[in-house]
Amino acid sequence: MVGATKQRCAAAVMLLLVATASAAAQRMAPAEYLRTVQEGQTRFSSGDWKGASDAYSRAIADNPHVAGSWFLLGLARLNGGDARGATLALEKALELGADQPRRVAVALARAHAAAGDNAAALGALERGIKLGYRERRALWDDAGFSALRSDERFRSRFERLAASADVTKLAREAGWRWDLNFLVEEIERTRFNAFRKTSQADFRREVELLAAAVPHLSDEAITVGVMRIMAGLGDAHTNAIPEGVPKWTRTLPVHFQLFEDGLFITAADSALADVVGAEVLEVAGRPVRTVLAMLDSITSDDNALTIIRNGPRYLRFPQVLRGLGVVPDGERLPVTIRDARGAKRSTVIQAAPNDPAFSRIVAHPKWIHAIDATPGRLPIGFRDRRTLQWFEYLPDSKMMYFQFNNVTDMQGESFAAFTRRLFAALDSTAAEALVIDMRWNNGGNSRLLPLLIQSIVERPRLNQRGKLFAITGPFTFSAAMNAATMLDRHTQVMLVGEPTVSSPNFVGESNIVILPWSGVPVSISDYFWQTSWPTDYRTTLAPELYTPLTFRLFRAKRDPAMEAIAAMRASDRVVP
Repeated sequence: MVGATKQRCAAAVMLLLVATASAAAQRMAPAEYLRTVQEGQTRFSSGDWKGASDAYSRAIADNPHVAGSWFLLGLARLNGGDARGATLALEKALELGADQPRRVAVALARAHAAAGDNAAALGALERGIKLGYRERRALWDDAGFSALRSDERFRSRFERLAASADVTKLAREAGWRWDLNFLVEEIERTRFNAFRKTSQADFRREVELLAAAVPHLSDEAITVGVMRIMAGLGDAHTNAIPEGVPKWTRTLPVHFQLFEDGLFITAADSALADVVGAEVLEVAGRPVRTVLAMLDSITSDDNALTIIRNGPRYLRFPQVLRGLGVVPDGERLPVTIRDARGAKRSTVIQAAPNDPAFSRIVAHPKWIHAIDATPGRLPIGFRDRRTLQWFEYLPDSKMMYFQFNNVTDMQGESFAAFTRRLFAALDSTAAEALVIDMRWNNGGNSRLLPLLIQSIVERPRLNQRGKLFAITGPFTFSAAMNAATMLDRHTQVMLVGEPTVSSPNFVGESNIVILPWSGVPVSISDYFWQTSWPTDYRTTLAPELYTPLTFRLFRAKRDPAMEAIAAMRASDRVVP
């Protein structure tokens, strides 16, 4: 098989070299080569498959070492009807190590199927699935594999590869066990370095124990068991989150937030105005620390601080607490609180239908918020945490403040365009410092970040200690964690705020897999982000200026991070 693959790849090179011998006799000038690659990209994007094939063929004849060119040539040929030519190009892309080889292998399978070679198609498909192809169950309905579905020689094998069995009619016990077996298979198949923090034997043992207990457990308890199994694998992106459970359509209409000085209700629906600003002391008769520890056992994390981010989030779901055995049903939560007036009392919070406007970072815009009870204007860091990115020049302190709430393109403006606009505005002012506030940034697309870092490095007048600040906290996560790490590694940034709930190098990508019978979604992380040095084993990015946000300060409309930056800027010198 390996020999045959090598022969096909060699044939691909020879065919291209023969077809373009006259062009290859005289190497392109560098600018002409780059124009040819750009032509290929432009024609590919417009759906001109023949033009894209011609352009990439010319580029490869001049430089046959670029895996991405072979991949796009293969796709252009496949889309243009040249299936056999596509197989040669895609094999070469795999040999050279194209980005995401699992996708290349599945594209190769489509090319073989289009060429009428079902055996080769199935072999390439197996290769892609073994490499961790994500959309496994969608392959069964893929029009490119209709020949495999209709060919009795391959149908059952293809059905197994695509995990496409109809499980809708399974009884409850059989359905849950099917899901657990599927979960094991997908974790072992797709997760990055799956068992670096727990052994495969221990993992399988936990799943077997849960499967055996299915007849005696409620659906909530089984779902919580899945959460515990995912948490045991040891990274924050490999998880089962309560928001995704299809039947959990009701939650507590309050916003819990864990501060250094306790767990507080910072916002609530107007019907629960009397609990806003209250400290939660007990949950269903148990000390709040005990319940948070129970929640910590089922929430996936990268370090011990993740409970700050996830504990309050899971607490809003009484279904989770029922699954943990804390409450008898999933409709209400009895709590003991110390209310805003200082009175200790017990109350019951009833669940209500989920509201899509709720944000687990900033609650609901129409709810009663504890911070609004204090007179005065909100600090800039608390003003608009729902807008993805925004900035404001502060002329009194000569600082440009950039609130960076999500690493994504906004509607109507790409992140690249926003970044250019930010730095054009910065250059047009008398700004002597830049503050990047990432406390509320839950992540996004890390591929968008290089322009931000480049824009800072290109401005040495700002890329200095005491002039460049980044504020982090327990919601700085995923792509925002990469942003903080890139700033830490490549610039002269001074970190302010609270430690991050992730590490500079981490396994982190949301790869959602739906369990077929229950419909419960899980995320099986399959990427490793090494944004820092390979020798960096820090479990968190710790700020140089540690400014924990307490509820007392939050309610008083005081922002300790911005206060620390102002004090630093007002001082005569910065410690090197």
